[in-house]
Formats: sequence, C-alpha cells, structure tokens
Amino acid sequence: MTAVIICLLATLAIIYSSQKTRLDIVVINNWLYVGDAKIETKYIKKVTSLNKNAYLKLRGVQADPACFNATRFWVSTGVMVELKDRNDPTPYWLISSRHARALAAALN
Repeated sequence: MTAVIICLLATLAIIYSSQKTRLDIVVINNWLYVGDAKIETKYIKKVTSLNKNAYLKLRGVQADPACFNATRFWVSTGVMVELKDRNDPTPYWLISSRHARALAAALN
C-alpha cells in the first residue's frame, strides 16, 4: 500500500512540475510572447535558428549575462532573437524551442 501511495505522489509531482515549467511561445499581432515576457516585432532585428551545438554554446560559455534567457534544459535547440531597440539594454533573447526553424521563420 505504501508503494502505491509513493508512486501516486511521484506521478502527481511529475505532472505538476511539467505544467509549471512549461514555456508558452506565441507570435500574434506583431508581438512575440515568451512566458510572461513580450516584445513588439518591430524591435526585432534578426532571428537565428540554432542547432544543438550552437544553442548549447550560446546557452553556456558564449552567453551574454545581459540577455533574456527563456530556456529549458531538456530542449536542445532554440532561437536567438537579436534586438534593435536602443533603449533596451538586452542584446538578445535566447529561447529554447523544439520548433526553432518554424519560430525563426515566423519572426523573420
């Protein structure tokens, strides 16, 4: 009986954590929404789709500490969204996505 309760609690914990760590990415009406953050597409200079190697380097040793980082460690590809807003000190957004090419195409 104890093993059943432990398995049930573990399953519930996994379901809860997967919902809480979900990253919603939406492009609509000239706006990019990533989680709770948003930016108007007129401030986007260029979007680059990143393969696994490029994404891991940019997420790690080549990361700019001033970038907006919306990554999930279990996703191995993403996009780099370079900004052109002079009033924003953020040089780029790094976003993890399993559909990096489609996201880059939607924003370019």
